[in-house]
Amino acid sequence: MGRKIGLFGVLLGGLLLLVGCAPLLEQDYGTVEPHANRYWEEDAGSDILRAESYQDLVNTLMLLVEEHRNSGTLRLYLTDVDYASALTMLKRAVTEVREETAIGSYALERLDFDMEELRNSYYQAELRPVYRRTAEDVAAIQETASSGAIYDMLLRAYEEGVSRLTVRYSYLSEEPEVLLANIRLLQGELEGFTRPADSGAEPTGEEGEPEEPANPEGPEAEGEAEPSPEDGGDGEPAPPPEETALWEVYFYPPKGQRSIIEVFLQPEGEAPSA
Repeated sequence: MGRKIGLFGVLLGGLLLLVGCAPLLEQDYGTVEPHANRYWEEDAGSDILRAESYQDLVNTLMLLVEEHRNSGTLRLYLTDVDYASALTMLKRAVTEVREETAIGSYALERLDFDMEELRNSYYQAELRPVYRRTAEDVAAIQETASSGAIYDMLLRAYEEGVSRLTVRYSYLSEEPEVLLANIRLLQGELEGFTRPADSGAEPTGEEGEPEEPANPEGPEAEGEAEPSPEDGGDGEPAPPPEETALWEVYFYPPKGQRSIIEVFLQPEGEAPSA
């Protein structure tokens, strides 16, 4: 019962943190349906991708990463676009997927390719993704509609002893800085310490300083209250024990419209660099 009451306080505190925040952000990049017919050549089964525009290029590359394919063939049907322009377009799409999409920045190290013009009607690119995450990592990503569900998911992961939780959300219901601060509060509630000013891995900027704890004055005749076992021994909230590591929190992409969050609840070494 005490834990549930404490968790309610954490979530309530999170709502208070939302006051004064900037307008909520919406995610521009979602997932691509793995078997969307428009992205596959009809006469070639499911082995050859196709694109007729720049946005198609981005979507087909995302699909390749979502399925964690080690290679792929892509045909570009671009009207009145010469080879140099088509090559530039493909390079730009690769950069966008790698740096600006959640699944690309989470799973992809780089994407190599060779491109040639065929039959004067389309360009064909042979794609060779190099991953920084395993297929199991990508398959383990949990889906939720709103980032607000992450607190309950973290609570379950903590109680089940899960070492890492990766969640993709469709809608960011609070600023990433607020989400991070509330995750710190949740860990402190579960593990019995207050959130320190230095919160570890952060999405952007610096986390605000914690508020000074209230110190109501009681009647002098009653004397000073005895320190609680949960206190640090001087009446102040206890800091994290030295052996307790703060959860490592990472957002993908690291900048821009984030829609994947990764939380290491137990130390597993450094996460792959984004």
